Amino acid sequence: MSWGLDVLELDEDADERAIKRAYAQRLRLTRPEDDPVAFQQLHEAYQAALAWAKDRTTEEAPWPGSEPEAPLQWAAPRVEDAGPQADDHVRADPCMDVEAIARRILAEAVQQEPDALQEWLAQQPELWSLQDKARIGDALLDALFSATEPVQADNLDVLAERFGWDEIGSSVDPYALDARRMEMHRQWVVQPGNHHRLAELLQRCGLPNPPAAAREHMAWLSRPWNHWQALLTSLSPQRGRDLNQTLDALGIDDDTPVPAPLQTRQIAFWRDIGAMHRLNRERWLQGLLRGVAGAVIAALLVLAVGVLGQLASGGGAAGIHPMATYARVALYAALALVLLGAVAPAVQTFLHWQVQDERPDRSATAALLPIPLLLIVAIVLIHGLDLRAAGTFVAWPVLGLSVWRWWRRSQLEIHFSGWTLLAMLPFVKLLMLGMLHAELALVAALVFWGWDAWRNVLGRRG
Repeated sequence: MSWGLDVLELDEDADERAIKRAYAQRLRLTRPEDDPVAFQQLHEAYQAALAWAKDRTTEEAPWPGSEPEAPLQWAAPRVEDAGPQADDHVRADPCMDVEAIARRILAEAVQQEPDALQEWLAQQPELWSLQDKARIGDALLDALFSATEPVQADNLDVLAERFGWDEIGSSVDPYALDARRMEMHRQWVVQPGNHHRLAELLQRCGLPNPPAAAREHMAWLSRPWNHWQALLTSLSPQRGRDLNQTLDALGIDDDTPVPAPLQTRQIAFWRDIGAMHRLNRERWLQGLLRGVAGAVIAALLVLAVGVLGQLASGGGAAGIHPMATYARVALYAALALVLLGAVAPAVQTFLHWQVQDERPDRSATAALLPIPLLLIVAIVLIHGLDLRAAGTFVAWPVLGLSVWRWWRRSQLEIHFSGWTLLAMLPFVKLLMLGMLHAELALVAALVFWGWDAWRNVLGRRG
């Protein structure tokens, strides 16, 4: 048995049609731009399975003269047998307007459900002739690749089966057909009334979004553009990530046309919000607004504590700070939060740059430099300038960055349990001891940085 059949999960007696169908189904999950290695393996398995099927057919065919000659018999076709199953007995119509018929079939595919479409196709006399059916299929393919109407994937599967686009003898590129199929289906699921199918698409992509969440996402992406409204909507920590995951599942990026009713400006805005690898105006405004919102909340809380304290003390009891003190604390807290919100996007971009895997367009050496440079700064502050507090303030964030970089790039996962927490107690004690000695944090940061540098950068070069 061929190894290609095992990869395609087919039986030993599978014919070429079954092999072609299995290959087309797996192409929907294995794309060359997502995983070139898996796509190449799938294609090799497909070729091996086809070779096996052809060899088996050749071996099973009888040698000339090995079978007893039987008298040839011919029976004239009966007129009453003509119909959907008598394709060979229906003559082609040279005057048929195949383009008009293809447009009519496409219109039905846009409007009908799969079962109704399949039944409707079976009742069309134009498709009873093999010659006319082939001509109509070619015209329909041209219409599909130039159409702007959304069509659900199930209807495109019905058309592919009816016109034999997924068969061995077909000249249709299965990958191009599947790419067009997914493109038209993604356009279809964003239409009003199809949110339940959008939720199914998101769930297949690993995003457990119910239909209500899918409807909410489409409402945000389809509403008229208002910059401040979009910024206020983006203040939720998870909203930008969720909408970008939805756009990824729909295959919408900066280079693809935006299907109606989605708004181009909304798509561009949320793509900027999700661009953690670069600092842009939208992310900076989002961080600044988050800082302002946090400042207002913090200032109101501090002032509320002051007012309640004054009311509890009767307006002047000893030990109660005056309102001016609470006002100063509220002002300093607000300024700190606004400053934190303004620099947070830059910090996020820096952290994203540090934990990314090595790529040809990314300098591995430049990504290695920040941690040792910060370690040198901490050592100079502690032992050179005798500023231990400032050096400690630098050392511990550097340790956190080193651990975070090593953790993310090693792709480790820890499932916490009672035994895991018990095993972490010695490390917690060591951490508390290290709070008094910044040198421990510096040494630990150097160890994690060196481990990651050797495993992911220096070791690979060697």
